[in-house]
Amino acid sequence: MAKAIERIQREIEVLEQTIAELAEEFYNSYSRYMTALGQGIQKQLIVATYHLCTQSYPEQFLSLSFSQRQKLQQSIKQLADRTAQELVLKVNSPMQEKARSLPMNDLEFSQLQELIEERIGEGEPQEKSENSPFSESDWEESNAESTSEKPNTQITNPEALLQWQERLEKAIAKSLQKLSRDSNLKLQQAGILPKKLPEPVLEAAAKVEAAAETMPGPPNLLNLVIETESDRESQSSTVTHLVAVHLRLSEIEFPDSTLTTMRQQIRNLSVKLHTTRREYQKKQREKAIAEAELAWRASWFDE
Repeated sequence: MAKAIERIQREIEVLEQTIAELAEEFYNSYSRYMTALGQGIQKQLIVATYHLCTQSYPEQFLSLSFSQRQKLQQSIKQLADRTAQELVLKVNSPMQEKARSLPMNDLEFSQLQELIEERIGEGEPQEKSENSPFSESDWEESNAESTSEKPNTQITNPEALLQWQERLEKAIAKSLQKLSRDSNLKLQQAGILPKKLPEPVLEAAAKVEAAAETMPGPPNLLNLVIETESDRESQSSTVTHLVAVHLRLSEIEFPDSTLTTMRQQIRNLSVKLHTTRREYQKKQREKAIAEAELAWRASWFDE
């Protein structure tokens, strides 16, 4: 029985080496992907803003002075540049480095909270996210102190690698949402988008897209009709046609063959990870059963 446990342990170690190699491939793939994605976002945001200013709100854009137009264009470009830089840094978040060095059984939120406080100082209590030991605010704050150096720790547990990837994908989605919101605020401040729409409406527009009355239009733009209550006493409402920036990952990747290829490589790695994860879980189960059988026999005695 002891030999069987040793054999299973050797098989687990082989799988852990495979996972470590997968982690290296994931890191390299995401590093290249984030760089290319940042460039794609820059292009698509400029195209979307151009279409919004010239096709959707031409009169408002023409009402701006030459310097105001330049200022608006420059502010949009700066937002895109900042997001592109942040995306690259997300792969190397120091919080990720520490998570990668911890075994899964030690990934308790209380311990992670101590790590967070060590890096960014004590702050308000953070809520634990539904599918990750990090909260979304922890993830955002960790990016503020990201490093450009490659993490020198190694993932050997498939669950840790899977959580690292999931956090990265969530961070991409949040970056696109934030960039869309910030771009719309810049457009509203410049007088392109209706000023009567409060900021929460612009933020909520993308979230209610699926349930709202939307109309077809160019990529990375939200084209919909919003009904707002204007007079509570008379219960009257106002219908506003809104076109706003709404960056979508699929619409950024689709026209870019490089991004499409890189995304497919990441999908292929994900398939390998899930296959290896199932085999790893199977071997861990076999080891637990073998150890339990050995422990039973060691403690059993006939009276």
